[in-house]
Amino acid sequence: MVSIRPYEERDNARLLEIESMSPQGNKDVAMGVDKSPNSIGRYRLYDNCKILVAEEKGKVAGWIGWTEKVSEANKKYIYLVEVIIHPEFRRMGIATKLISEVEKYAQEFGSDYIFCFIFWTNEASKILFEKNGYSKMIEWKVCELSAYKEFKINEKYKIERINKKEIPYAVDLINDYYRGRGQFIPFTPESFEYYLNKIPSFGLENFWVAKDNGKITACAGLWDSSIMQKACFTRMPSSVKIMRGVFGFLNIFTKMPRIPAEGEFFSMYYIAGHAFKDPDAMSNLMCYLNNLIFNSKRDFYCMLLDLNDPMLKIVKKFQPQFNQAYIFAKNIKGKCPEFSSCYVDIRDAIL
Repeated sequence: MVSIRPYEERDNARLLEIESMSPQGNKDVAMGVDKSPNSIGRYRLYDNCKILVAEEKGKVAGWIGWTEKVSEANKKYIYLVEVIIHPEFRRMGIATKLISEVEKYAQEFGSDYIFCFIFWTNEASKILFEKNGYSKMIEWKVCELSAYKEFKINEKYKIERINKKEIPYAVDLINDYYRGRGQFIPFTPESFEYYLNKIPSFGLENFWVAKDNGKITACAGLWDSSIMQKACFTRMPSSVKIMRGVFGFLNIFTKMPRIPAEGEFFSMYYIAGHAFKDPDAMSNLMCYLNNLIFNSKRDFYCMLLDLNDPMLKIVKKFQPQFNQAYIFAKNIKGKCPEFSSCYVDIRDAIL
């Protein structure tokens, strides 16, 4: 008999064990994560989050977590962070029961809808949520990049860390850039600073601006997500293994992107909060951030972009590996938004 209760600190070790046994993937490719020492660190990025644990025969069998959000139009909705079940307890309806608990909560909270993100490798989650009445609403591009060389920066642009006096100008730029996109709530200077500082290893010290004649024309943050998790390919396609070998050989003669080995954990930077008026300024800011990553002896960074985001055109110049992530959503009352264009909150997008 499955019992469901709130998360307790004593569950941490068991949740880490379950996560290590639950890579996201299919028969060709799977991604695993290491969140130690804290299994639920990502939930602390939010002001309002809840976690329920499922027990079967006295053992923790899985969990589900979510957070409450409110749209610009003051409509409530739920972001379902994750649902993970120990392999031993799958196909017993536990995941469905946990999702049902979140839906009951959403009704009581007065939510219009629930949504979640599913990465391209996670076939099991796609099947699970479709069976529970969730629909695929929109696709994102997961842009995976390797900082394997330095780029030249155009001296026309002055690139530097943002200072407090410049926050209002960056906030105006960001609000103009994302206005009208789903899931976006315009920032105030105070809420923007709070947002950055709420995320460990982010903060104003890791947010950068590009200026042309003293005016901010592009901005972006660089977040080291390794404080939350490290990732690895637990299963790698043979084509990628071959490419890894070819790149390793060519690297003897010229600098080539590095591909991690199967089972090798790696750290990832995310570029987040980007906005720009001048595409060339944004391109140079990307070069600058790439160079920071290169000089820090890290290999990889990532961006998650709406298909309608003008940033896609700029990112293509850096020859990323493109993959997909999807928003799945379900009505609780009224209608789901169309999600025709969507703001990517970096807190939501980590594995």
